[in-house]
Amino acid sequence: YIIPTIHSVYNSPPENGNLIYCKVRLYIRNALLVISRSYLTLACIACYVQSSRNARIREIFKPKIIVRVIIMVPIVWFIIPLHIPLTTTIQNGKCLMWAGVAALYHSIYICFVAAILPTSLMAIFSFMAYQNLRRMTRNVLPQSSTGQSHEKSYNQQSEKMLLQQRDRQLSKMLFVQIIVYMSFTISYPINTLYNAAVLIIGGPKSTERAAIENFVLFITSAFLLNFYSAASFFVFLTSRAFRKELRQIFACILPRWIGIGN
Repeated sequence: YIIPTIHSVYNSPPENGNLIYCKVRLYIRNALLVISRSYLTLACIACYVQSSRNARIREIFKPKIIVRVIIMVPIVWFIIPLHIPLTTTIQNGKCLMWAGVAALYHSIYICFVAAILPTSLMAIFSFMAYQNLRRMTRNVLPQSSTGQSHEKSYNQQSEKMLLQQRDRQLSKMLFVQIIVYMSFTISYPINTLYNAAVLIIGGPKSTERAAIENFVLFITSAFLLNFYSAASFFVFLTSRAFRKELRQIFACILPRWIGIGN
C-alpha cells in the first residue's frame, strides 16, 4: 500500500492504466482485510469461550476445530468478494466500480462485512468475556488449612490468581484493539456508501469537490489499512505484563547476539 501511494504522488496510479491490476488490487486487498477482521472476531469469541464456566461451551473451541476454522476463513473470504473483479473496470482513466446497482451492492457489502457484522460480534463477545472474567475474579476465595496442605493450597491459589491475571491482561489488550479497530474502521464504510450514492445520482463535479472526496477517501483508506500494522503498538502500550515479558525476552536474546558477534 505504501509503495503504490508514494508512486502515485509523482506518477499516474498504476491501477488506472492496467485493467488486470485494477481488478486484482481491490479484490486482494478486500479479501485480506476481511480475513484479518475475521481472525480478530474469532479471538473475541475464543476469549469468551475460554473464560466461560460452561464445559459444553468450552468444548466448542477444541484445537482441531480451531485449526479447521483458521483454514476455512481465507477460503471463504476469497470466494465471497468475487463480485469485485467482475464489477471493477477503468472509467475515464480511473479504476472504479461500475456505477449503479454494482456500486450500491458493494457499498452495502462493505458496510456489513467491515462495520456492522464484525463490530457487533466483537462488542457482544467482548462484553460477555468481560462478565465471565469478573465472575472468575469474585469466585477466587482463600482456602484455610494447616501445615503442608496450607502451603500447597496457597501455591495453587497463587498460581490460579496469576493465570487469571494473565487472562485479564490478554482480554484488556484485545478490548483496546477492538476499540481502536472500531474507531479507525467506521469512517471507511460510510465514505464508501457516500461515493456509491454520488455515482448513482451522477452529475458534474467541481474540481474542489473532487479533490475533497479524493482526500477523504485517502484518509479513510489509510486509517483502515494502517491499523493492522499498528496493532502491536497498541498492545504494547496497553499491557504492563506484555511490556515486562517483552523486556525479559530482549534481555535474554541481546546478550546472545552480542556474544555471537564477538
